[in-house]
Amino acid sequence: MSLSIALSNAISGLNHNQTALQVTSNNIANVNTAGYSRKDVSSLSQVVAGQGAGVFTSDIMRTVDENLLRDLRTQTGEIGRLRMSDSLFSRLDLGFGSPGNSSSVTSAIANFAQAFEALANLPDDQTLRNGVINTGVTLTRKVNDMASLVQDQRKVADQEISNSVGTINTQLTRVAELNQEIARNVARNLPAADLKDERDKAVSLIAEHIDVSYFTRNTGELVLQTRTGVTLVDGSRAQSLSHTAVAQMSASLTYGGGGIDGITVGGQDITTTIQSGRLKGLIDMRDTTLPNLTAQLDTFSAELRDSINAIHNDGAGLPAANALTGTRAVAGTDAFSGTGTVRIAVTDASGNAVGAPLDLDLTALGAVTVQDVADAIDTGLGANGTAAVVNGRLVVTAANGANGIAINEGDSAVGAQGFSHYFGLNDFFVGDDTVSLAGQMAVRADLVTNPERLARGQVGTGAIASGENAVASGDNSIAQRLAAAFDANVSFSAVGGLGATTTTLSGYSAEILNLNAVNTSRAAEELSFSQTIVTELDLRVSSQSGVNIDEELADLVVLQNAYAASARVITVTTEMMQLLNEIAA
Repeated sequence: MSLSIALSNAISGLNHNQTALQVTSNNIANVNTAGYSRKDVSSLSQVVAGQGAGVFTSDIMRTVDENLLRDLRTQTGEIGRLRMSDSLFSRLDLGFGSPGNSSSVTSAIANFAQAFEALANLPDDQTLRNGVINTGVTLTRKVNDMASLVQDQRKVADQEISNSVGTINTQLTRVAELNQEIARNVARNLPAADLKDERDKAVSLIAEHIDVSYFTRNTGELVLQTRTGVTLVDGSRAQSLSHTAVAQMSASLTYGGGGIDGITVGGQDITTTIQSGRLKGLIDMRDTTLPNLTAQLDTFSAELRDSINAIHNDGAGLPAANALTGTRAVAGTDAFSGTGTVRIAVTDASGNAVGAPLDLDLTALGAVTVQDVADAIDTGLGANGTAAVVNGRLVVTAANGANGIAINEGDSAVGAQGFSHYFGLNDFFVGDDTVSLAGQMAVRADLVTNPERLARGQVGTGAIASGENAVASGDNSIAQRLAAAFDANVSFSAVGGLGATTTTLSGYSAEILNLNAVNTSRAAEELSFSQTIVTELDLRVSSQSGVNIDEELADLVVLQNAYAASARVITVTTEMMQLLNEIAA
């Protein structure tokens, strides 16, 4: 009986050491495998009827520090967020350029201002008129391109959100499948360590995209939740995330305001609860950072449009346009109240008055309607011109197609604007605020095709009889005022992360570029810092959970000796049993 027990003990030792050798060899084979954790064989002394009966392998254990792993996943999520911010900011920085770059908006403003300065010196020069129009078109197209780039990046961010959701869903399914396999092995007392490694890889991939929390049940199954407690995986059941990307992006589309789909789990919107990971970076860029840029560009565009239009509406081209059509949407029944006097003249191709100019006293009109204003102009111009509300716009037209309409706003005021500026009768820039102005502001189309309509001078203020000069050739008064507009300080309110400031148009555009450059630099610095932390944590995790070849080789020697000793016990026990059999025979 004693020899049988000794033989059984030795065989159990062989079996245990065999398992340990298998685990050690697997450790060595996976020394460079990402996500692999070192495995240790757990053994227990086997006792039968109070007597030692060898050894048995109780479990194959992973060497994992869960706290370190949680910290690493948290920082990995931060890396995911910062990488997206860094990538998108870099694209914007490349597209916007720096203030000193020849292709930047500040350079385009400088060229526009210089074109007006040159025109002020030679107001009748056709080439210089064309130069003003061309540089104005270049400026608006640059602003349009910047606004378009912002929306393009919002669309990219929204599409990347869908891609991240797809990746997360794939890994959630994988976690659920592995949960099922692990629970099955645990129930059957089979090893599950390698399966847990695979599950950890899936969880780490998920943590790159979204912040999660988790715990493990005694069945070995992992329950995965969002930080706010929405269940993503429970046992073998995974709940998928859902997000539908937009087909086209525009400034009018917003999350929460309409047009942009949220990120949902089982019908519950979790968009605003996501606090880290790649998704957080994408959401912040799409819904905050990029809309802030749009707001900055719109503010700049509005000030540029209004500053130039306020002056251009006070002047006249030579020859003047046959008809001036307002850009403000109005109805004939709209209330109207103004003060001061505006002069409206019908002029021929040489700038001479056709009939005496109309001096319309807005104060005398009192509180009237827009239709009343149109009627007063129509009556005042007599046979030489007409005025009417057409398709929601005030239109003033010279009766003879060879003549034009020229306006001097005088001291007229409708609110804070002159009469012509209020109705937008002679705007240089067109574009309204109902949508993003930066995305659709342009030079007025008929100015582009007829640069001679560009205002350089204005209708005289003195008494002008029919046939006398109303708009003088060589008058550069408006051109000078337009050139000076770029040196004037403008008050900008706080918007989109830019504080309130008083600066020039060029200065404000430079602030937009500088803020974007600062954000780009900050994103790169934060990414670099976070990568350093992740590298350090990864090293600590590796030192704790990774395979050390020297340790494994040392274990091999121990296992080899233990295996040899057990084999020797079997040999000796077998010889003794044979000897006893011979004696008994």
